[in-house]
Amino acid sequence: MKATEKVTPNTFHGFTRESYVFFRELAENNNKPWFDRNRARYDQYVTGAFRGLLAELEPFLLELNPNFETGGKTNRNFSRINRDIRFSKDKTPYKSNYYLYVFDGRRERGDEGRLYVGLSADCVTVGFSIYGEGKKNDTSALATVFRERLRSHPAIFDRLLRQIVAPARFETYWHRQEKGEWTTHPGLPRRPEDWQTLQAWIVRKLFKPNARGLGSPAFAGEVRNIFRELYPLYVFTSASSPKWQNLLKNAK
Repeated sequence: MKATEKVTPNTFHGFTRESYVFFRELAENNNKPWFDRNRARYDQYVTGAFRGLLAELEPFLLELNPNFETGGKTNRNFSRINRDIRFSKDKTPYKSNYYLYVFDGRRERGDEGRLYVGLSADCVTVGFSIYGEGKKNDTSALATVFRERLRSHPAIFDRLLRQIVAPARFETYWHRQEKGEWTTHPGLPRRPEDWQTLQAWIVRKLFKPNARGLGSPAFAGEVRNIFRELYPLYVFTSASSPKWQNLLKNAK
């Protein structure tokens, strides 16, 4: 799609070259005057693309889980482009990426595992992520659902890892605070204690800007397929329903 083409609201046309160029130029001009001059590009090729993608995915998402958030609100389904610079040494006002999140709308996004699509200057990522606070009173699904389920149903989780992650269709990594630093570990945790102390786990597929189909409406189908594959990880880590094992069976 050419930069001069009109985009129909709530229609997904793919992530085009202009989506990446916007973030590349933002990295060189991370200031409000530049952003204000280029807001129309941001609205068309970033937020417009994501809103179109959500509209395309909504029927599938609600069939997958009728409690999924699909309202399209910023700080719910969509991330903010503005950075909180009040307590940061880095005073650049805008983030270098943008995200669509799908999670149980009855809870806060940060407390849930979530399916997501991310866009930056270098790539599009589609995956699953779950984060926790790492505090004693952590109420996140990672702390209250995932860790307990790992202890009580390790065989089910091992099977999910073999079926979903082991075939190498996805890359995975995890985070934990170590010596006061947020530390990234590639691959899967190797020890049971690492699974119990990690503070974030990500499973994703990465698409470079020249990936086949990324710049077309058909990419929504690829996102659907990935979300369907990863949804069992969401159920195991975040579904608090006592019938979560039935949800797993139905997710196949």
